[in-house]
Amino acid sequence: MKRIRAAAFGSALLASVGIASAQAAPDPATQSRVIAMRIWDTQPVGTFNGVAYTRIAGAIEGVVDGREDVVGLGALPKNAQGQYSYSSEFEIIEPSVGELNNEVIFIDAENRGGAVMLNLLNEAGVAGPPSRAVYREGIGNGFLQRYATSYARVQWQTNISKGVPATAQGIGLVIMRDFARMLAGHTERPAGYNDAAYGKLILGGKSQSAWFVNVFVAEGFNVEPTTGKGIFQAALAVDGLGHWMALNTLAAKHGIPQAPYIGPNEKPLAAAALLIRPASDPLLIDTAAYTDFYRLRASLSDAAITTAKYRRYDIPTAHAPATPPIGQGAFDDCNNGRAIPLNPISMSPYVRAQLLGAEKAIGVKTAQNAVSLPPSTVFKLGAALASTANFNPLPGTVLQVPEVDANAMPVGGVRFPESLHPLGKPFPVSIAPVSTASIDATCGNRGGFQPFTKAELTAKYGTKDRYLTLYRQALRPLVQQGFLLAEDEPPMLEDAGYLWDNAENYLAR
Repeated sequence: MKRIRAAAFGSALLASVGIASAQAAPDPATQSRVIAMRIWDTQPVGTFNGVAYTRIAGAIEGVVDGREDVVGLGALPKNAQGQYSYSSEFEIIEPSVGELNNEVIFIDAENRGGAVMLNLLNEAGVAGPPSRAVYREGIGNGFLQRYATSYARVQWQTNISKGVPATAQGIGLVIMRDFARMLAGHTERPAGYNDAAYGKLILGGKSQSAWFVNVFVAEGFNVEPTTGKGIFQAALAVDGLGHWMALNTLAAKHGIPQAPYIGPNEKPLAAAALLIRPASDPLLIDTAAYTDFYRLRASLSDAAITTAKYRRYDIPTAHAPATPPIGQGAFDDCNNGRAIPLNPISMSPYVRAQLLGAEKAIGVKTAQNAVSLPPSTVFKLGAALASTANFNPLPGTVLQVPEVDANAMPVGGVRFPESLHPLGKPFPVSIAPVSTASIDATCGNRGGFQPFTKAELTAKYGTKDRYLTLYRQALRPLVQQGFLLAEDEPPMLEDAGYLWDNAENYLAR
């Protein structure tokens, strides 16, 4: 796909759908759009498979039709056309001018203004909003770029995007929708951005931003108003669990204040209640970490459903794994301030495989050699804990947690090598206080870890070589089934060896 000027295409498309038609009142959403783009920074970020990539960052400016279904929109100031005007930061990483453009773009929903999914997939270590983020050449492991996937993000959260007022936080949903519509060529490109339209779009988020993904789909913002089809063909909700963010109409319906977070005691949506628009719903991949059953009531949305539009994968990691792999944390408000070793199992390799599986499922040409997405794979659940010291109950609701084996590893789900051949026990599963009382109550996202001593490791496995042989044997079926990419085997084995070598240091820190 060549990078072409898109202004004429956009104008023709708007005319073809009759936005100015006198015969029928247009959908208000067709009047909302991105109208300008101010580019502050352009930076080369590396060459991948012979294709040079460039990062552009700046701010988009747009308008929201006053008739959009956004709670609080009516009270906001409008222009003469009855539109609310906004500005919001963005960035795009894509092939440089003169290169062939990619077919697919991944849009990171941001978590508290950060590029969380880019860091999860590329392990890039990028911090801060687009205007302050620093990118090193190669962008971490270069995963997205090596697989011909462009990347973008746009700010949607109140107090982070200056275009989103606290009284009408649903504006952030419109910003995301219209940013994606622009990239897909459904609306005219603003001056200065003339790249070819993307034929495939994938939305992704982790934790808070996964809940944004859920509310975006649940409230109908994935509907392209000129066609009725989906804007995003697939979505990754890592630690999504059906939770919906209290941004807009769902918050109003449940009588809770608008906030860029879940309602502390609101039930998540089951897949059947989340995906209710067959013509526009994306393929949704929902991932649950072990700790999510203790803090985020993941059992309420846990179901082994495999459909053309849904997958659910339960994995034995913490919601927030330790980084780097060896380490322990002392947290001001967590675990009474006492430092303990943290669960080191990484989810990044598994999420990378999910993205390529999603690309294959929605017809991205460069992903057709990938393994297809596996069926939904969930934990075996049992009774929840009687104690709430490390468990977050929901008043009036029966919750469950995973059953465990002799090493305190969850039974069922995706069987990581670290759960089949552990180097320690994930205990406590979730670090106290385990709460969803506020956006800052995140201790329970971390899991504790009790590493085996060298003597215990020797008794269980014999030698390091024997352990790595078992680890390698456990990796192979995961690659064959599509849970992992073959390219991730060597670094995972290296990390496993590092963990083995540093078991005693882990205990001593």
